[in-house]
Amino acid sequence: MARKSRRTQQEVIVEHIESVYPTAIYARLSLENSGKDDGGASIENQIAVCKEYIDESDDLELIKVYQDNGWTGTKMERPAFEEMMNDVRKGKIKAIVVRDLSRFARNYIETGTYLEKVFPDLNVRFISVKEQFDNLKVDGTNESLIVPLQSLINELYSKDISRKVSAALRAMMENGTFRWRTIPYGYKWNVDHTNIVPNEETAQYVRKIFEWKCEGLTNPQIAKKLNEMNAPRSEKKSSANSEWRSGGVYSILKNQAYIGDRVLGKKRQALYLGIKGEKQPENEWIIYENVHEPLVSKEMFEKAQSIREQASLKRKISLESSKEKRDKIVDLLEGKVFCADCGYKMGFSRIVHKYKNPFGRYLCSGNDKSKDICGTSHFYMQDSLNSKVLEAIRLQVKVALDYEKLIAAMSNTNAENAVRSGIRYELRRLSGKLSSVQVQRKRLYEDYVGGILDEEEYLYAKSEYDEQYEILNKEHELLAVKYQKYCEAISSENKWISLMKSVRNAKVLTKELADAVVERVFIYEDKSIEIVMKYQDVFDTTQIYIEQIKEAV
Repeated sequence: MARKSRRTQQEVIVEHIESVYPTAIYARLSLENSGKDDGGASIENQIAVCKEYIDESDDLELIKVYQDNGWTGTKMERPAFEEMMNDVRKGKIKAIVVRDLSRFARNYIETGTYLEKVFPDLNVRFISVKEQFDNLKVDGTNESLIVPLQSLINELYSKDISRKVSAALRAMMENGTFRWRTIPYGYKWNVDHTNIVPNEETAQYVRKIFEWKCEGLTNPQIAKKLNEMNAPRSEKKSSANSEWRSGGVYSILKNQAYIGDRVLGKKRQALYLGIKGEKQPENEWIIYENVHEPLVSKEMFEKAQSIREQASLKRKISLESSKEKRDKIVDLLEGKVFCADCGYKMGFSRIVHKYKNPFGRYLCSGNDKSKDICGTSHFYMQDSLNSKVLEAIRLQVKVALDYEKLIAAMSNTNAENAVRSGIRYELRRLSGKLSSVQVQRKRLYEDYVGGILDEEEYLYAKSEYDEQYEILNKEHELLAVKYQKYCEAISSENKWISLMKSVRNAKVLTKELADAVVERVFIYEDKSIEIVMKYQDVFDTTQIYIEQIKEAV
């Protein structure tokens, strides 16, 4: 079998004598999506799709999987990628399979260099499953790369647009032409929408907030008084009747708009750099003074700020005095405890009494944010929760050890092979359908070029085939993930069993143990709890497939 490579104007024939290619899978996930499912492009999904492709190919043999989790695709200097290329140069790898070209690289110039020069020079076969690109099956011309590279060019274009928009917005802020996007509470547009003016229906409450603060009221007390007066919470009718909370009072008290100033640039957003909303230091803010009518005097505003700062300092001093005692109370489940009723993360508080031993508890503030969901600010004591989590881990360890024995007994039995073959058969069926749709799309274009179909007929039929292809492709990807999970569950590589075996000797709950094993803990208002372990999906899958194998016996 041969393929042509146009490195110059002359045609060069590169002979491939391998009957089976030692193959590598390369998977990558960007820094901002590291550890998260990026719309079906998670590391696990990429590997599953590539493995399924290799399993269906007679001339590919998987040697190793290389994965860069948390590395940008705009640069080629990535540890796993460099390791793979070193193995390629040593002759260990003769073929590389990726889920799609964007996983390989997002720099279209580098991508083109590798596809047109580096891989042909190294005699390496390169396959991108999603684009159905295989450099062994193309003629090596630039035209053969136009379709797969178009998506990378489009992404570069999108980043360029984002950069220009960011620069234009910054310029508008600096020259004072940037319009209000969110009008502060207590204001409304003037007649010609060129500036904001007081809205007396709500401005009166802003003045009250500052007056009460200067009188010494706390933010929760101010919020309570506003609710008693039925003060509208927002200028928008849809949220005007929502309740005031201390956070809303705090936002108004620190807003310089109420003394007539316009503050811009508090946050920076630049999608082309991956920055979605980054707070900026005060010395980088853009401030225009006295640009609209104030609602409170500068003296009152500064007094309110002074009171806020004093209260903050008092809290800081109080915390410092009890720091030694509080430091002994360690939140072993930090960031993992949620209210099952409202979905909000439960706050952890360290309670220090003068005559009692200090203790910790988890408190749901969901009633402060969504009273219709959580009627009370319920809590759960830390010691009790730690005990229940440790008990649940021990139980999971016992189940894992039992499952390990059961899986070993089931492996390679007729029943297990029947379940595995059923999934593989469905994968082949979907692959055949995808190939069929691809052929139909190609013939459709040929009919259009040949004048058999007019433009309207072609576009209508093409949209039908495109929709059908997307549906089948999604089904295929989901099934590939299902197969990958099956293979992992019914094998010695079961991540859940391996994890549980690694902690089987644990006697007490530590932060290290909780971080290794516990994903989340949900606490209900009635004090019942639900614990989600790491690799819970693998555990659930293992249970399902063990039952399927039992039924197939």
